[in-house]
Amino acid sequence: MIALFGMRSDKALTLFNQIVGVKVLDDLDSFIRTNMLEEVPAEEKYQELKDNFQNLMEAKTNIDKVKEQIAQLEPINTLAKELMAIDTRIAELEQEKSVVAYWFAARTVDLCNEELVRCKSNLRKLEDELKALKVKKSELEQEQTCLSVAIEKDEVGQQIREIEKEINQKVKMRDNRKAKAEEYDKLAKTVELTQSPDAEVFDANRATAKHEKDALQVKIDRQLMEEKRQAQNRQDEINCTISERVDTIRYLQQHKNNISGRVAEIRDEILEAVGATAEEIPFIGELIRVKDIECDWEYAIERILHNFALRLVVPEKYYKQVNEYVNGHNLRGRIVYQRYEGTEPLREFEDRTLKVDSLLRKVEYKSKCLYLDWLEDRLFAEFNYSCVDSLADFNYLQEKAVTKEGLIKARGGKHEKDDRPETRGKEHYVLGWDNKEKIAMLQAEVRQLQQDEKEVATKVRRIEADTKNAQEKRETYSKLFDKYDKFDDIDWWSCALVIQQKEEQKRQLEETNDKVKMLQGQLERVRKELGALEEKFNEAIGNKALLENRENILKKQSNDCALALAQIGVVDTDAFESQHTDLLNVALVGLDKMRDTLQSDINSALRKQRETKGSKSGDLKNLIYRFKNPIEEITAKYRDWRSDVNRLPEAVEFVGEYQTYYQRLLDEDLPGFESRFNKYLQENIINKVSAFNMFFQNWRQSITKTIDQLNSYLVGIDFKDAPKTYIQLVAAKRLNVDLKEFQDLLSSAIPNIHEMNSTIDGSRIHFEQHIEPLMSRLQDESWRKLVMDVRGWYTYKAEEFYQDDDQKRNTYEAMGQLSGGEKAQLTYTILGSAIAYQFGLTKNGLDSSFRFIAIDEAFRAQDEDKARYLISLCKQLHLQLLVVTPSDNIHIVENDISYVHYVERKGDRSVLYNMPISEFKAERERSMEV
Repeated sequence: MIALFGMRSDKALTLFNQIVGVKVLDDLDSFIRTNMLEEVPAEEKYQELKDNFQNLMEAKTNIDKVKEQIAQLEPINTLAKELMAIDTRIAELEQEKSVVAYWFAARTVDLCNEELVRCKSNLRKLEDELKALKVKKSELEQEQTCLSVAIEKDEVGQQIREIEKEINQKVKMRDNRKAKAEEYDKLAKTVELTQSPDAEVFDANRATAKHEKDALQVKIDRQLMEEKRQAQNRQDEINCTISERVDTIRYLQQHKNNISGRVAEIRDEILEAVGATAEEIPFIGELIRVKDIECDWEYAIERILHNFALRLVVPEKYYKQVNEYVNGHNLRGRIVYQRYEGTEPLREFEDRTLKVDSLLRKVEYKSKCLYLDWLEDRLFAEFNYSCVDSLADFNYLQEKAVTKEGLIKARGGKHEKDDRPETRGKEHYVLGWDNKEKIAMLQAEVRQLQQDEKEVATKVRRIEADTKNAQEKRETYSKLFDKYDKFDDIDWWSCALVIQQKEEQKRQLEETNDKVKMLQGQLERVRKELGALEEKFNEAIGNKALLENRENILKKQSNDCALALAQIGVVDTDAFESQHTDLLNVALVGLDKMRDTLQSDINSALRKQRETKGSKSGDLKNLIYRFKNPIEEITAKYRDWRSDVNRLPEAVEFVGEYQTYYQRLLDEDLPGFESRFNKYLQENIINKVSAFNMFFQNWRQSITKTIDQLNSYLVGIDFKDAPKTYIQLVAAKRLNVDLKEFQDLLSSAIPNIHEMNSTIDGSRIHFEQHIEPLMSRLQDESWRKLVMDVRGWYTYKAEEFYQDDDQKRNTYEAMGQLSGGEKAQLTYTILGSAIAYQFGLTKNGLDSSFRFIAIDEAFRAQDEDKARYLISLCKQLHLQLLVVTPSDNIHIVENDISYVHYVERKGDRSVLYNMPISEFKAERERSMEV
């Protein structure tokens, strides 16, 4: 219809309706902006730009995700390289061990062969010496025999020999007992018993040894072993607790809540399986916390809400998926979840008045909680407990009461208080959405546990030392009791006394026989010579045995080294010798010590390398775990993170796959994403932003053009007659902070191609600094609606000018400053120009367009002069006019109309008469004559 009637827009129909019941305009600025200026679909342009922007943001998200993955993989790659270098160094050290083993074995063979030559030479010399000694010994033994025979033939001599025989027997007995006595004294000194005892003390010592030996065995078996077992059990418990706390801290550092353990792992598995976020399927404990000012009640509230806090809230969106996963998998634990179907529709009409001491007044809820109403309903229904400060108040209440100490009175007379250690500590608290305090508390607990473990370990070492000392002392007592069962075993003093008596008898016999004395003198000389010779001979035999033993040792050492060389194979030792030239000067006797020193150094280096490898492997394992199980902030931002890394193994041994993935991200994915991003940015977004800006510029120009066209109509309309004036519309730039912000953002978003292309990252930087802020700000719908209506960029007013000289006479910004007639006259003028513009009329009125308006109220509300002004205005604008007015006002328009539609009421019916104005006048004159 708009095209058929030649209208500019449907605003023409709106103006038509306004003119039918024409009234004074209240807001000139609003009327011009709303009815006289075209509204352009800016929202459509924004949505088109937004769609393109969304595609680009997805590309940028991919870039950000890849960069984040690269940032997390970089330390993994660094650690992998360090571990590879460590493995290389370990291999070098292992090779060095082989070289050292080979070189020292070869060197030992060479030195052994050299010393074997010297041994054989010395053995030949000793054998010659022994032959000479044997001849001399034979001669002396023959002489000794002759002298002994001569002495034996004498009776006194025979008696002397008997005494000597007894003396020799007693000497042996004395020496044997004395050796035992010395050993006895050493043992007795160790356990602080009397040394060199007589028979009575010996028996007392033996009884003490028996008692102490048995007592120490009892102490070892019943006391020390039990203390050690208890201490080791305590040590194991502490280490187990430390391991659990460290795992809990590690998990909490990856998350924001206070819930850990298997139940939290099950939630993570559910989230990954159904593709939800932690905000969509939260633990109830993540949504509530005890207010800081109510910390005295934290223990009691945690006890009441503990099990409820561990439940999950599952919205309808994921309900079936969660059921399917939970039903189809072995969870290796327990999970409880609530189905969320919305809140009760009549909840607003329920009485939710809370008592002053209500538990619900002591908790607060997480902001922007999706399930707030539902959670409040459940807490009110199930946990509206009274928190009482005294047992008197507790006893008074019938049900649902709790004390600060955690005594709970539930429905049905049930009372409960749980003070088990495993539930009382703060480490078991689960309420709240911030776990910094819990992590700090757990870290402090771990430090204390580590200190306790050190103390227990010290205690274990002390018990082990006490046990060792007790065992050694018991062994001493056992030797004293078992080895020395009678006093005679150590009584060497009685033997010494007998020897002394026999020596005196021998002396007296020798003094009575001169012949025997002479023979004995000669025999003594021969014996001395024979003794000396015997010593020399024995020394030679010993030296020969030593040389033979040394020869055997050298041969075995050489053979062992040769066998080792055969097993090792050929090894290049040139580099080793050039680095250790001093080893060539080391003798065989010092070679083993030097080898042990070098091998010890190598083993020490190997141990340090392996310790470093173990430490770095642990760090790498943690990094891999965090990469595959990132914090919630990352999984919420990059939904496909887990699917990207799911195929990567968790074992440190396969870190090469992470390095390959890291290199692929650097070489392929990141350049590819950035290339597509820049290409799409330059080919689409920048053009779209430019087009978006041009849309507003065109709209602004359209408004200027429209105002100019309206003014071209208004300049030909006489606003006042004496003197003649005309009206002009003025559009002044509106001063507004929001508009200024939008225009600045839009202007900044238009790129300077030269500057943007002057750097590699120019497009991306321009996007992040200018385009992205614009799109982010436009997400605010109310702000967007305000700033994207260009008609609102201006304030509109009317100015009156003299026809003669075009000098400004007056400015009209609001109707309040005008009289009633002036308001009507200005209203007719503005409305007239507006309808002329919307109907597409020109000054000569020859355009093919709809030129019809109807006026109803004007002729009742205004005086005749203003009514005639309106009719004159319509003539100037070439408008077809339908005036609806009572018959007594027809005289105002009868000279300006060509046709009359006269309505007359007859009874309960209305009759319409259609006639030309001439016929109407004739009928009226006839009726007046009658």
